[in-house]
Amino acid sequence: MAYPNLKQSIWLLALFFIIQGVLAVPVGIVDSRQLENEHLWGILSFVSLLVILGYVTSRTDLDWKYLRQLFSTGFDWRVWACVGITVVGVLTFDVVLIDALTRIVPLPEWVHDTFSPETGRETPLWSILVISVVIGPFVEELLVRGIILNGLLAHYTRASAIVWSAVLFGVYHIDPWQVALSFYTGLIWAWWVVRTGSLLPALFGHALINFVAATTGHLLNSSLPVSEDIDNASFLPWWWTVTGVALAVLGLWWFSRVAKPVQPVSEGEVPPDDDRTDGGKEPTDRARPSE
Repeated sequence: MAYPNLKQSIWLLALFFIIQGVLAVPVGIVDSRQLENEHLWGILSFVSLLVILGYVTSRTDLDWKYLRQLFSTGFDWRVWACVGITVVGVLTFDVVLIDALTRIVPLPEWVHDTFSPETGRETPLWSILVISVVIGPFVEELLVRGIILNGLLAHYTRASAIVWSAVLFGVYHIDPWQVALSFYTGLIWAWWVVRTGSLLPALFGHALINFVAATTGHLLNSSLPVSEDIDNASFLPWWWTVTGVALAVLGLWWFSRVAKPVQPVSEGEVPPDDDRTDGGKEPTDRARPSE
């Protein structure tokens, strides 16, 4: 039976955070101030991912060949354009969603810290990009879409596996403010992975969104005064919402046209690349379980 199922997926996420916490203990004992260092948590998350990979490979037939296959480029090159258009739409709609959330839930402390002028002046841009554009997307995509989604596909229909992986992706971010944003983007990223059999489109889209958010926030913090009352939401024009939704729909529609469906990869199985470019049989609703 393929690993993990839903309960095992929840355990993997819990184990990931437990490992991070255990690794952080000696650091906190030596110098508790380092626990506020984002670089430290980026390193701890990467190390925790390696431990999780070792744990999963020891329990299953999953091997490094499968992991390499996750980064296959055997899909239509137009997928990259589809991803770019979708991401622009998602970023535009994110502003609308954040605006709505601000009216319901007060901004958490980390958002205030992020948009404080001191943050923009004290934190180098390269430091922010390493954490949010490189380490963060790589760790999250490999864990949630590379391991967890693959296991869920062997136990549930594709639609159910995509939804559950998005739920877990939202829970991974813990903060209620990020859960909503992460859930609906998690649906898109998971569908891209299922459709192409590769993590690259999701990894690129995830990194691009983080890049735009990180650089915009940093540049605004560094050069512009930020209102102290950022909890006050502003009304956005209707055309902003329509534009975001239209671009996202256009990108996803085009993606569905150019990305041919592929049979999900089972643990320990490495299908040839040309299976991804030449189409083949239409996949069934349920992924093939590992033997």
